[in-house]
Amino acid sequence: MKIIEWEEKFSVGIKEIDDQHKVLVDILDELYLAMLKARGNEVIEATLDKVIRYTKNHFSTEELLFKKYSYPEEKPHKAEHDAMLKKVDAFRRDFKNGKLIGVDLMHFLKKWFVEHLQTTDYRYVKFFKGVGVSTLS
Repeated sequence: MKIIEWEEKFSVGIKEIDDQHKVLVDILDELYLAMLKARGNEVIEATLDKVIRYTKNHFSTEELLFKKYSYPEEKPHKAEHDAMLKKVDAFRRDFKNGKLIGVDLMHFLKKWFVEHLQTTDYRYVKFFKGVGVSTLS
């Protein structure tokens, strides 16, 4: 059982970015399965570590493309990235202070994936296709 199943509708048409988005889906599904087995707290710290590594790598990929191709919405998109990193840091802080964050973290990651991808990320699809970026490896 998965909380999110990768579908073509999630594709931005850039292989490297799609592959990275699939990593977030996998992280989210790992957390979801652990929570279903009442083992959420056992995997929270590892999940947070994975999310932080993932976001830094993924955001770096997108932001390098933004700079390389002079993406006009770079600043607001990067601001969303920065806000996400701050929220994940807040989850880490709360967890270290003994709060139960599993369900909130899971819902946040799912909402982030769906909303950020289908709004903010989809805005760059047409732009990148227009400048000839469709597959990166």
